[in-house]
Amino acid sequence: MDWRISECCIIYHISRIVCLSKVPLYNLLWLLCIPMSTFENNVLPQMEKYLPDYEIYHNLSRIQAHLEDIVSRNPNYFRIDWSYTSRQSQPQLVLRMTNFTDGRSIRVTSETVPNPKLKILLSFGEHAREFLPVESMFYLLQNITSGLSLPEEWPGFKYSRSILSKIDLFVVAMMNPDGRRYVENTGNYCWRGTSTGVDINRNFDWNYGAKGSSSDVNDEEYRGREVFSEPECLVLIDLTTRYKFDAFVSFHSGIRQIYVPFADTYSKKIQRKPENIVKMLELAETVAAASVKKFSYGLAYQLNDYTADGTVFDYMAGKRKIPFSFAIELWGEGDTSKSKCFDLFNPQSYRLQEALQEIHPLYVTLFDYLIHWQEKQIETLSDPSKEAPSLTFGLLLLIAVIICFGFVAVHNRLPTCMRLYPRRRIVSLRSLSSTFSVLRPYKM
Repeated sequence: MDWRISECCIIYHISRIVCLSKVPLYNLLWLLCIPMSTFENNVLPQMEKYLPDYEIYHNLSRIQAHLEDIVSRNPNYFRIDWSYTSRQSQPQLVLRMTNFTDGRSIRVTSETVPNPKLKILLSFGEHAREFLPVESMFYLLQNITSGLSLPEEWPGFKYSRSILSKIDLFVVAMMNPDGRRYVENTGNYCWRGTSTGVDINRNFDWNYGAKGSSSDVNDEEYRGREVFSEPECLVLIDLTTRYKFDAFVSFHSGIRQIYVPFADTYSKKIQRKPENIVKMLELAETVAAASVKKFSYGLAYQLNDYTADGTVFDYMAGKRKIPFSFAIELWGEGDTSKSKCFDLFNPQSYRLQEALQEIHPLYVTLFDYLIHWQEKQIETLSDPSKEAPSLTFGLLLLIAVIICFGFVAVHNRLPTCMRLYPRRRIVSLRSLSSTFSVLRPYKM
């Protein structure tokens, strides 16, 4: 290593210890140490265009405090699970939102059975540098809880009660608290991974270890030593083992796109698609149309010019068989030569509220579509006569074919008088000729 780089890096580490509050200073010192060629696809700090105002953005401690406040004010609708933690024992803040006092049931033929609520699992904060998705989560929770305080006849109250009565919503508010804490403590807003630098979204058991990830510990797409090496993954594994979810969404930022599985290298090679592809694309199109900003959507390996192996939303679709699984990028214009890190993934503090207002209709549309989808499933279950026409027609056709084959098999064994057509005697031309010769008249 060049001695100048070594000396400068020593200065950097000293400044990091002494001046954690002076983010631009130690970022500048670090930048002086590193050739520009090393910035490609790594997680080293850069000179940012702007930084978050923590009076507006939530830092890690405020995220926890805000969630605790929501739960304490709405005990009939919110519960928080503290049992899931990171490598450094930081809580991942698993929130469950539903009307816990509501016992719904439906009538199926002659019986009344419990009506299972729509189960949705949302994941936020997988990548440490992406602050916006967590802020959109709070905006969603704020809109739902504010409706509960309105008069009962108001639309806002009715909507909130409807959502809470029909949906059992699980929210992992902070998938990667160690990575987030690292960003806040160091001011490195390029940091993406966990405390060990692993990208959680390359650590899942779906085509793990292929070229759509990296084995380089300094790469932002570092996949870890082995599949599920990061304890942060366990929360999603456990929840999807305990509960049968109808939908899973992993939220990100950096561009406006809705990814439908699959994203991995092998799926691109064989053009693999998820089982519920038609409905997934339909929902993606519906959600994309709900935003005032243009969203692209489609199969991930078609939408991007790169593949991603070991992603969580591929795992949920391919291994867990969740009917609807997506990764949604909520904000951004994509990577450009002018973008740094924080500005690539998050709006300026004074524009945050505007961005959240633009994003919120996506959540509303997502929930509405899934509620109607489940109602159709229940309707089919409760009224067999509304079974898909194609299935009914197929059954009738099969019965008709069986009857025809059976009829042909026994027809020739019936007495002649009972057959649909009598057996006719076949007479040869030679026998006819003999008959005519006998009957020919004599000449006069």
